[in-house]
Amino acid sequence: MFFYFMQIFSKIFNFLNPYSYMGNIYITGPSSLEELLTQFDQPSKVKTDKDNIRDYQVKETLAALEVDMLKLEPTSFYKGFQQWKDSEGNKYFDWMPCATRPEVIYCSYGKN
Repeated sequence: MFFYFMQIFSKIFNFLNPYSYMGNIYITGPSSLEELLTQFDQPSKVKTDKDNIRDYQVKETLAALEVDMLKLEPTSFYKGFQQWKDSEGNKYFDWMPCATRPEVIYCSYGKN
């Protein structure tokens, strides 16, 4: 009778076991330091054309997503200045208001 109640009790509270939904757990990978070190000695995987195409598509998709997200950001306003010299060599400064969109900075990075 006690064994029967223990079975019912364990079925009711089985959700408390974090591994109850996983069933059997199989550990894969190196089981010793020697196996781990032999994995580092193996040559790296050479990318195929399919891998290169996929990586390029992911890069372009993420860049387009970044530009779209930056378009949602507000415009940055700041005060800039202009400097020039006249024919006699005197320097003149003038303050001016400036505005910059975040996507312009992102798209122009490295092109100047």
